[in-house]
Amino acid sequence: MGFGRDLTNSYEGLLKLQDWELKLLEMVKRFMTLRVKSDKEYAALLLNMTQQTEKQEPVDFVSTVSKSWSQVVHQTEALGRIMRGHADDLNSGPLHRLATLIRDKQQVKKSYQSLHQQLESQNHKITKTELEKLKSTYRQLCRDANNAKEKYREALAKGREAERARDRYDKATAKLHNLHNQYVLTVCGAQIQQDEHRQHAAPALLDALQRMQEDMTLALKSILEEYCEISSLLTEEMVKVHQEISAAVQQIDPLAEYQQFIEAYRCPETPEASVEFDATLLEETDNIPANEILWNTLTADSLQAMLSSTKAELVLTQENLKIKEGLADDMESKIQKSQQRTERKSDCVLLLSQKLALLELRHTVQSLRSSEARLLSQKSLLDAKLASTVAAAPLPVLPVLQYEDDTRSIGSTVSDV
Repeated sequence: MGFGRDLTNSYEGLLKLQDWELKLLEMVKRFMTLRVKSDKEYAALLLNMTQQTEKQEPVDFVSTVSKSWSQVVHQTEALGRIMRGHADDLNSGPLHRLATLIRDKQQVKKSYQSLHQQLESQNHKITKTELEKLKSTYRQLCRDANNAKEKYREALAKGREAERARDRYDKATAKLHNLHNQYVLTVCGAQIQQDEHRQHAAPALLDALQRMQEDMTLALKSILEEYCEISSLLTEEMVKVHQEISAAVQQIDPLAEYQQFIEAYRCPETPEASVEFDATLLEETDNIPANEILWNTLTADSLQAMLSSTKAELVLTQENLKIKEGLADDMESKIQKSQQRTERKSDCVLLLSQKLALLELRHTVQSLRSSEARLLSQKSLLDAKLASTVAAAPLPVLPVLQYEDDTRSIGSTVSDV
């Protein structure tokens, strides 16, 4: 199966094929041009990004994130340079050769049209035009020879000018015979020409065209292979850059991230003053013991009220604590289940808001536990004091004092009576 054997009468189809292929090549050229442009722009953006990023304010401690990020930026800059080089290589290599291929293909089409027209014109001339011209002359000479023959017969019958008529008849017959020979030779040549055209010349041109088409297809394949090699993101240098970026990211260690920061900002622990009862408050009081609850006739009722209030507050605190602990446990369980169902590593970011809410809830739980401990200690102190005084009446606050002025006033009243 080939052009020469199967497409001898498909001239218009071959022209359509070449036109379609030229349009395809132009489309490939536009695509490749846009790829070069986009790669150059992408490379410029990468390099500009890295230049802007490198201006960030330095930190005064070593951070695994900072070190890894610096490496990522550095490798991204290298990636930008590689992409720019690839764009230049695409422009000077495959794109330039593709433009040459398009020009050559246009020339092949033009040459095929010219050679086809030459073959058809020559074949038509030999097998049609020349034969028709000779046939027309042949018919005319036949008529001339027949007329000369009749005139010769008439001259013989009349017995006058017979020689002259014979001479005319011989000349007409000679012209006819000579033309006949020429026509026979022309027919022979036309037959050979027709066979040569049909079996050799036209198929040879078509086969040559097919070889050119195949060579140009091979050239396009080679151009596209080179395009794939240059534009591939899997080249050794590209893979190496991405491996370096990946390795840099893997150097981030959340557990060690803040060790250097802690070392840089560590400060000695300042002992906090213990909370103690301030005994100086009692210097101007009478009979008030330090750091003890007073139970007497003036405080008995208020102590009972304080105990009841403390118990009520403790119950509310414990109930709230139980609720908050349950909520915290449920939230933590949900977060753990969500972590197990994540499809991508970065999905962990979606849980940060929930983890923050859990942190705040745990903080609330801890505050409630502190309140519970404080209330329990206060209740215990009140319980102990009141338990020790269950069987005793409240003590009087102060002994009854006899004031001098009051005594004189009472005595005067008695004397008057």
